[in-house]
Amino acid sequence: MATQVQEARPRTVRAPASSGGRAPRAGARPTAGRIEGLDGLRALAIIAVLVYHLRPESLPGGFLGVDVFFVVSGFLITTLLLRELRKRGRLDLPRFWVRRARRLLPALVSVVVVSIPVAWAVSPDLLVSIGRQALGALTFSNNWLEISAGTSYFTATAPQLFVNFWSLAVEEQFYLLWPLLLVAVVAATSGARTRVRLALGAAALSAGAMALLYTPGEDATRVYYGTDTHVFGLMIGVALAFSWSAQRGGPFATRAWHRRRHLVALVALAGLTALMLTLSQSTALTFRGGILLASLLTALLIAALLGPASPFQRLMRLRPLEWVGQRSYGIYLWHWPIIVILNEAIPTAHDSPGHWAVRAAALAVTLLVSAASYRWLEQPVREQGFRESWRRARGAFGSRAPARRLLARATAAAGV
Repeated sequence: MATQVQEARPRTVRAPASSGGRAPRAGARPTAGRIEGLDGLRALAIIAVLVYHLRPESLPGGFLGVDVFFVVSGFLITTLLLRELRKRGRLDLPRFWVRRARRLLPALVSVVVVSIPVAWAVSPDLLVSIGRQALGALTFSNNWLEISAGTSYFTATAPQLFVNFWSLAVEEQFYLLWPLLLVAVVAATSGARTRVRLALGAAALSAGAMALLYTPGEDATRVYYGTDTHVFGLMIGVALAFSWSAQRGGPFATRAWHRRRHLVALVALAGLTALMLTLSQSTALTFRGGILLASLLTALLIAALLGPASPFQRLMRLRPLEWVGQRSYGIYLWHWPIIVILNEAIPTAHDSPGHWAVRAAALAVTLLVSAASYRWLEQPVREQGFRESWRRARGAFGSRAPARRLLARATAAAGV
């Protein structure tokens, strides 16, 4: 099914020389190349989530890292879809969804398949409600299943293996529905400004629903998990993509913006850090504007990465940040089951030396497993597809049969 729609193309209007001007090549659409520095932004987001889950009191608002991911995802997905519309005049939706499956499923399925037997070996108590959890993880419905079951993200007495999969559910539901809505939006509107307003309007409705449905002193899981009440970060990313993909690059292609974007980025980064240090699950402001503000600051950080090289862009391109950011998806999926399993396997007193050792071990195992998953599972499937990567894996495994036989003989001789 290829959905065909003609995107309205605004006329190219050249700004007069005395107008304050635009950045060089302002009359052209933004280039379609890789946006340098986004991996660094992803790294900051996953680091915040890791700190929050390893020691919440050190960064009580570290869960805002998830909202950074939401804005980045909304921006990137919409930019890719608009680029395809502009290039081909239509969207190949099955192809888009297959690409998403190749990106998301390998690591997700491996986490579920590996974590369940390991958790059972450590303690069967870890498998309470595992059927519902696994179903939610594999069908991207975790958030709604947990809402209907009345579980709590913030005050769970028995940590769930896949509690972190709620955000994957929100994103995948967005990936399924947004391309269809985008076709309708592009067909019904003729300019980027209108589309930006529509996206921001949807974001405002979602954030408003979160604020209205939140009740101080009560558990906030419903408004935190709900796609309806937490989609605003994705829609803010959509609005940024509409603006950036517009003719002449929108407001983020002006010379004035390029002169100030490094300073804006530093202020936005400081603001986001302050929110993570001060907001918490028990703060009413978190759900009544705090998460929304974090999403808006993230949009400014992304906008600061658009265009020519800048000091902020170079900061976000530091090799360690890029390495972590490229593997952030796997790190996000693996870290929580590993923390839960190690906590159960090695009980320790809070903030004791043993506690810190277990936390360090959880972090090390997470990075090792995520790196292996990225190298030998996620990237092959993403680049070659399911069938080809499986065929090559079988071929490589079969070619090592002599080595396997030799290893088996050696272990038998050793009495192992």
